[in-house]
Amino acid sequence: MSKELFKFFAGVTAWEAVVHASLGLSGVLPISLFGVTITPFLNTIQIIVPALTSCLLIYLGWLRKPVRKEK
Repeated sequence: MSKELFKFFAGVTAWEAVVHASLGLSGVLPISLFGVTITPFLNTIQIIVPALTSCLLIYLGWLRKPVRKEK
């Protein structure tokens, strides 16, 4: 069950990184959404953190071998 959650959230965080990368490349920054101003610096953080999180979740969801429990 947890591997499936890791896989789901890997996609969510990858989507977050892609959206912020597209904001950065489109030239619309700074932009104000719901009273929060997204500056180029904040947007860079919003690309890096979700991308690294997605990489970790990809490892946990697809690449890590299951742990065998000893009786």
